[in-house]
Amino acid sequence: RPFASAHMPKSSAGLFLGALLVSGVVHLLWRAWPAIGGEASGAPDEREEEYALFTHAQGQLHCMDRELRHRCVKELRAYLEDKDQAAAREAALACVREVLAETQDYWELKNMTHLLLDLDTVEHVFDKTSRDNDFVLLGLRFADKLMQHPECMGDFDSKSHLECRCVPLYGKISILKLKNAQRYEEAQALFGRLRNLTWRGAVRSYAAGEAVPWDNIHHTPQIWVPGLRSMPIWPRKTWGDLPICSQLEDNFGTIRDEVAAVLSSGKDSVFSDAYRFLYEKGEWNRALLYHGRNFTPECEAVFPKTCALLKQWLPSKPLPWTSDQNEQVMVIKMKVGTDVETHSGPSNNILNIHLGISGLEGAKLIVANETYVWEEGKVIAWDGSYDHRVHCLECKQERVIMMVRYMHPDMSPEHYRGHARTHFQDIPVEMQ
Repeated sequence: RPFASAHMPKSSAGLFLGALLVSGVVHLLWRAWPAIGGEASGAPDEREEEYALFTHAQGQLHCMDRELRHRCVKELRAYLEDKDQAAAREAALACVREVLAETQDYWELKNMTHLLLDLDTVEHVFDKTSRDNDFVLLGLRFADKLMQHPECMGDFDSKSHLECRCVPLYGKISILKLKNAQRYEEAQALFGRLRNLTWRGAVRSYAAGEAVPWDNIHHTPQIWVPGLRSMPIWPRKTWGDLPICSQLEDNFGTIRDEVAAVLSSGKDSVFSDAYRFLYEKGEWNRALLYHGRNFTPECEAVFPKTCALLKQWLPSKPLPWTSDQNEQVMVIKMKVGTDVETHSGPSNNILNIHLGISGLEGAKLIVANETYVWEEGKVIAWDGSYDHRVHCLECKQERVIMMVRYMHPDMSPEHYRGHARTHFQDIPVEMQ
C-alpha cells in the first residue's frame, strides 16, 4: 500500500498496542523457531548455522550489540557458495520472497533488511558485484515493509527527535542504497514520500515535513535537531564559531611532524579498519585519539604532543551527545585506489573538521555532489550529515588527514528541554 501517512488517532491506541503485543508474541515464537521446529539437536555451532548465515563467532559482523538471525539460511548459503548456479539462486530468491510476502514480524523484517542490504556484515556480500541486483532490491522491499510496521512507526511516540527513530533511519539507508545503485528517481520518490509522512499518535502528532524534517535530498540524517544552521561546507567566514579550525591550522607543524614520525616508525598497529563495510577495494584505516569523551591510550602514548593540544580544545561544550560520534578525533590514512561509497553521518549536530596532512594530490572529497580537495596544513569544515563520498582513485601516494568530529556550534541547553534522553545518553535532570 502507499506509504503516504501514518495516522493514528488516540482512539486507535488499543489497536496499536494490540498489534505490538501480537508482534511481540510472533517475535518470541520466531526467535525460538529452531528449537520449536525440532532442530535443536546437535552441537551449538551446528544449531547456529541453521538460523544465522553470518555470526560474531566467525568475525563476520561489525555490529556487536545484535545478532543477525533469519530464515532461508540453507538456500542463501547454497547460493553464496556458487553464485553461477541458476537453480541455487532461484531457490534462494524464492525463499526470501516467501518470507517477505508472509511475515509481519518486526524483528524478522529488520533482520532481513540488514542481511540483504549488507548493513551488519564486515564486507559486502549481496551487493558485492551489483548494487541493484534482485537480492538488494528485495532488501529494499523489506525495509519499506519495516517502515510501515506499527512497531517501527511507534518510535514517533516512544522516542523523541533526539533519539534514533526507525522510519528516518531505514528511510535514510534505503535512499543511500538507491543512490549508490544510481536509481536516483526512486531515491527522490522515497525522499518525497517520507517528507510528506504525517503522524497522529497517543503522545505526539506531526504534520507533513515534521515527522521526517529533512531539508534536502542530500541531507537525510536519522537524528534531526531542529533550529541548527544547515550548510554542506562551513566557509572560513563562519570559523569564529568553530575555534577548532584555526587551532588545527595554527598547530599544523606539531601535528604533521608527530603523525609523520608514527608512520615512519612502523607503529601501524595503532591503525585499524575504518568502516570496512563502506568500500570494496583498497584500504581505509584510522587511529582513534578521542572517542566517547575519552582520550585513547594511543593518543597518550603514540601522539603525546597532539594529544596535549586536543585536551585543551575538547570537549567543546558541556552538553549531552546525541551520538558516540558527537566529538571524536582520528588520524585517517587511505591507500591509492580506495573508493568509499556515498554515505552520511547520524545527526545534523555533528560537523567534520578535516586537516590535510600528506599525500593529498588526487584525493577527492565529495559533499552533496560538490567536489573538494585537501591542502597541506589547511582545514575543510563540513557537515557530515550531508551525503558524502571520498576516494583516492587518482592519488599518487597514501593520503593522510586528521578528522575532528565537532558539536554543532548552535547546540545549546534549550535543545534538551522537555526530553529525558538522547540516542546516546540520559539528559541530566537539571537540563530536562
